Amino acid sequence: MRPLRDYTTDRVILEMLCKMRVKLAHRRNKEHLIHIHTGNPAHNYHNTKPSKNEELLCSFFPPRKKWKTVLKRKRIKDDIAVSSSEKTLMSLYATLRYYRACEPDAPFLSKLDAFIKEIQNAVHGGDYKIGAPKIIPLLKEDKADPVKVNICRPIASFGLKDKIILSVTNRYLTAIFDPLFIDSSYAFRSKRLIKGKMMCPTHHEPVAEVMEYRKQYGDGALYVAECDMKKFFDTVNHSVIKKVFNQFFNRKLIREQSVDDLANAKKILFDYLKVYTFNKMVLLLNNNQSHFKTFKIPNGEYGWVKNELLQSGYYKHLGNVRIGIPQGGALSGLIANAVLNNVDRKIMKHQDGDLLYVRFCDDMLIIHPKREKCLSAFEAYMHGIKDRKLVIHIPVATPYSSHAHFWKEKSKYCYKWGSDRAAGSPWIGFVGYEVHYQGHIRVRKSSLIKEMKKQYKVVGDLKLILKDPLCRSEKNTIYESVASRLIGMSVGRVALWNYKTMKNEMCWVSGYKLLTDNKYSRIQLKRLDSSRNRLLLKLRKKIAKMKAEEQKPDAEENDSIKQIEQTYHGNPYSYFYQTLKAKNDEATK
Repeated sequence: MRPLRDYTTDRVILEMLCKMRVKLAHRRNKEHLIHIHTGNPAHNYHNTKPSKNEELLCSFFPPRKKWKTVLKRKRIKDDIAVSSSEKTLMSLYATLRYYRACEPDAPFLSKLDAFIKEIQNAVHGGDYKIGAPKIIPLLKEDKADPVKVNICRPIASFGLKDKIILSVTNRYLTAIFDPLFIDSSYAFRSKRLIKGKMMCPTHHEPVAEVMEYRKQYGDGALYVAECDMKKFFDTVNHSVIKKVFNQFFNRKLIREQSVDDLANAKKILFDYLKVYTFNKMVLLLNNNQSHFKTFKIPNGEYGWVKNELLQSGYYKHLGNVRIGIPQGGALSGLIANAVLNNVDRKIMKHQDGDLLYVRFCDDMLIIHPKREKCLSAFEAYMHGIKDRKLVIHIPVATPYSSHAHFWKEKSKYCYKWGSDRAAGSPWIGFVGYEVHYQGHIRVRKSSLIKEMKKQYKVVGDLKLILKDPLCRSEKNTIYESVASRLIGMSVGRVALWNYKTMKNEMCWVSGYKLLTDNKYSRIQLKRLDSSRNRLLLKLRKKIAKMKAEEQKPDAEENDSIKQIEQTYHGNPYSYFYQTLKAKNDEATK
């Protein structure tokens, strides 16, 4: 295995910083696409003071307008246009090469080199201390309610140097601990060989495994158990974490690593735990409404499960215990896998060749053709969760009063996966997908609704600009901007010359590449296309009405509509084609 120094080379750290800078550039570009349409100061992102992390990150690179343009031949790879993120990253690398060669005395270069050296010394010096993160509330719902309590998730934001150090440490520890985890655990893992390609597992792989397993049994009866944890990251116990990792560090396989590397990585890992506890650091913010108002959230509150922790008998009181790890922190995924590894092992003791167990972070599925075997494995899982002092949504057994009742429950005792709705359901849901017992696959309803809400938000944001007296763009230009954004977020940067061959990246379609052509997925994808087209039609009518009011009172509204219907965003740009039809085209070649 690679030593820790391989993860802290100048090249590796520079690559991490460049990717962060590109991500910031893309976020600002989204804000710029609003700003160019209006002179309203409220939409001018230049007026928003950048965070300390952003200021520091930008100081290591030249201004965005000085970045070099990527040569046209380099923007195409295997006759396919590279993604916008990859193109921007290439631009930044080219810019740095230019300055290294032609302007080596540029102030930002010496600052960049010094920062990289600081990170290397911090990782290998053994005396660096991680700083406490800033807590940012993230609404669970789409928007804040002005009257009711708004439940939030606490997102931990570390300083830039700490982010890099934690990310480097996570890469190293994930690589050395990965062989200790079972293959059926898919989240936050190292690269492995998947379909002939070295890659990190994604949420697609466990669903593909479920589908392959289902094929083995045809339409035969299978029994499924599901379990979802409550506030996993906010309730995991620090003593449990330290005990698990101390055992890991003492394993023979791990002790083959450099003693200094292990000591430095372990110190950073345990420092990560020192600077954060949910019950002592985050929960106190519920008494400080100014904290939530800073982020424009009225009546904000961080939800917790104090009663469940006490009723489970894990603690007599919660005053002195250290509970919770940072959500959004680089090491939290590794900690989740380490804490749940013992639970995974308990399940695998029930492996008889017919059992399927898959876990993605804190979500899991157990499937078996025999109900008693499924139930036995599920009880072992429940026992393991209790050993780890974690809280779950109480499992509900069959029969379910309705289809809606089935989907409402987050944890379910063994139910039949088949046509008999009284004993179970024909569908099971996992990580954004739903799989039918006959092998069909569709998008989870909540994921479908979430995408449609995003469509409404994109159109709504630019509709407000149309009404803005400081609007400085032509109405047709705003319409085309809305259409382009809707297409980009749905199917990627599609053009007529590449729509058949392009890889859908950084878009909705890329998150559901396992979808098959069936009556259920067809309805869903057509619904998304219909929703998008309906929103664009309403926007065209609104623009036509505004134009009619600005021009002659007797102007024909249809004439105005026709003026902006010149570009038809049809089949190549649709959810339906890019998700399903493209696969069918390849199959018929």
